[in-house]
Amino acid sequence: MATVRSAADFDEIAEVYDSTREPLEPAVVDTIATTLRSWGVLGVLEVGVGTGRVGGPLGDRGLDVTGLDASKRMLVRARAKGLARLVLGSAYRLPFPDERFDAALFVHVLHVLEEPAPALSEASRVARLGVAALVRPPSAREETDPRGWSARRIVIDSLRKDGVPVPDRARGGPPARERQLLTQFPPDRLVTVSEEDVTEPLSHQLALFEQRASRWTLHVPPEKLARAVAEARQAVGDQTHTYHHVRALAWWARSSDLDARFATAPPSPPGPG
Repeated sequence: MATVRSAADFDEIAEVYDSTREPLEPAVVDTIATTLRSWGVLGVLEVGVGTGRVGGPLGDRGLDVTGLDASKRMLVRARAKGLARLVLGSAYRLPFPDERFDAALFVHVLHVLEEPAPALSEASRVARLGVAALVRPPSAREETDPRGWSARRIVIDSLRKDGVPVPDRARGGPPARERQLLTQFPPDRLVTVSEEDVTEPLSHQLALFEQRASRWTLHVPPEKLARAVAEARQAVGDQTHTYHHVRALAWWARSSDLDARFATAPPSPPGPG
């Protein structure tokens, strides 16, 4: 949502976004809402509200939610779900006065921003109490792939061999990016809101590719993407993998030096989104 191109990409995938992303379980949303209220938060600006997958349920639980996003079509989907206060805008220049909300909230958004530091700084400007973000923190039981490959990796490697530019795996995917951000900007609090072992088919990873619901795949020739997905599907068959999944709510409390902490941090490369 940070640039014109990324906003256009999210416009294009808006129709399939919800069907290709796992929703947050009601118990997780309950915990997020309870935690925010325990910090004195009632009025929330969700930066990168998207289709309202989180903002809507938080509103149903009594929080006063305003949503902002750079994608018009994502906001159309959010409005159809009943979210009333939605604003088209950039995370880098929020159209609100100082301390307009109790808190600003990012939900798996920071990893797609080209420069998360100024977005966090701007969020802290409009938040009276602080900034929260739902992230995937480091865990003692990291997700592992004992075979050294996954359906996603097979697709990416196949496309690379076919001459298609693909995401730089050295930068890591969204979880790795979020962990880097937690190291770069240590939060004042980090509260686990869910933790579980998840088992799923390896082929589950292919849904994003098949429906062209990952932003970078929008720019891949369809015939090459279809060929890579077919190769991956044949390779993984009906195999499953199990991983440890942790979600946590990071909290940066508003203080006199919070803006400075974010403003002086070096920019980070964007994730694949």
